[in-house]
Amino acid sequence: MTMHGTPDRGDDDPPGPFPGPRTLISAAGDLLAIAPVLVAADDDLDTVIRRAAASPSTRVLGVVDPAGVLVGVVTPHDLVAAVVGRLAPGTLLTQIHDVDGVGEYGRYVEARVAGDLMRPPAALPESATLGEAFDLMYLRDLSGAYVIDAAGRPTAYIDGLELAAAITAAG
Repeated sequence: MTMHGTPDRGDDDPPGPFPGPRTLISAAGDLLAIAPVLVAADDDLDTVIRRAAASPSTRVLGVVDPAGVLVGVVTPHDLVAAVVGRLAPGTLLTQIHDVDGVGEYGRYVEARVAGDLMRPPAALPESATLGEAFDLMYLRDLSGAYVIDAAGRPTAYIDGLELAAAITAAG
């Protein structure tokens, strides 16, 4: 804090009742109320899409192995792009601007199961802070992340939009 009582660094907790960026995820309570949506890497896309549609509050789906360990995530954008890739592949072709775009196009057009679309896991331990959760979501361009136990199994889901809404509501 500066001598005027204002934070002198961007990561200091603001005054008031709402937790700040250094608050542990485990203390976030209501922000962890959205249930994780978990799928297997070999679940077909129809199953994954139906699970996602049944739980629209969970904006990032977790992909788990047979032991329940988080091995990746799938976003609604990936699911929609996979469907578009099958129905109207030309739509995706207009988005190719470089070699990475060619790979992304192929990934969407060829996807048949969750594992074909999954990205690396977006996971945080319960000891992580809300600031670390925001960092992960922002850097990975994701709207949510999973809280995992020591074995890597998801125990909760933290949603970026819900977190932003709670901070905004707190003033």
